[in-house]
Amino acid sequence: MKKNPVEKVLKQDFAFLNKDVIKELKLIGLDNKNVAQFCCNNGRELLSIVNSGAKSGTGFDIAKNFIKEANHLAKVANLNCQFICTNIYDIDNKFTKSFDLLFISIGSLCWFKDLNIFFEKASMVLKNNGTLLINDNHPFTNLLAMQGDQEYDKNNPEKFAFSYFKMDPWIENNGMDYIGNTTYRSKTFYSYSHTLSEIINSIIKHNMIIVKIYEFDYSLYGFKDLNKRKIPLSYL
Repeated sequence: MKKNPVEKVLKQDFAFLNKDVIKELKLIGLDNKNVAQFCCNNGRELLSIVNSGAKSGTGFDIAKNFIKEANHLAKVANLNCQFICTNIYDIDNKFTKSFDLLFISIGSLCWFKDLNIFFEKASMVLKNNGTLLINDNHPFTNLLAMQGDQEYDKNNPEKFAFSYFKMDPWIENNGMDYIGNTTYRSKTFYSYSHTLSEIINSIIKHNMIIVKIYEFDYSLYGFKDLNKRKIPLSYL
C-alpha cells in the first residue's frame, strides 16, 4: 500500500504550520494542553500540534472522507488525537469547556454564513482562560480575483474585482486543494465573505477578549503572486 505523503513528514515538529503560527504556538505553550481544531480537514495541522507537545487533539469537520483519513493518520502516527464528523454548528454540548486551545486555519470561516453561531461554539468548547488562535487569508483578499477567475487580470492582479462588503454567497464549482494548491471540478458549493470587523465583533460578542492581531503581506492560499507587494494578504 502506497504511503500517504502526509505520513512522511508528520513526525517533524510543527510540520504543515507556517512560521508565524509556530512562533505564536511556542509563546502560548503546548505542554499539557488539550487542543481542538474546527474544520480540521485531514487533520494534518492538528496532528502536527499534538506531535509538537500538546497533550491531546480533537478535530471537527463535516467531510467524512477527511475525518476517515485523519483518524487513520492519528493511528499511523500513534498520536493522541480523535476526529469527529459533524457540522460545526452541531458540535455536542459534551465538549463544553473541554479545550485549552482552539485553532482555526485557512478555509474555515468562509463556509459559514453566520459567524455568531460559529464563535458561540468556539466560546463553548474553550475552557476559562483558553486561547483561540485564527490564521487565515485577510478579508481584504475578498476584493481580489484569483488566477482562474473570469475577473482576474494578470497584468494588474491588485485590481479590485469585488465588493469588500459582498453579502450574497459565492457559488462555485471549483474545489480547492489546500495541500496541492490546485483546483478541480466539484459539486456546486457556497461560501461567504466576512469583513474583518464582522469577525472581530463576532468574537467579542461571545465573551472572548482579543489580545493580539497581526497582519501579513503574504498569502496562505490563492494570491501568492501578490506576496510582498505591500498588500494585507493574511492575518493571525
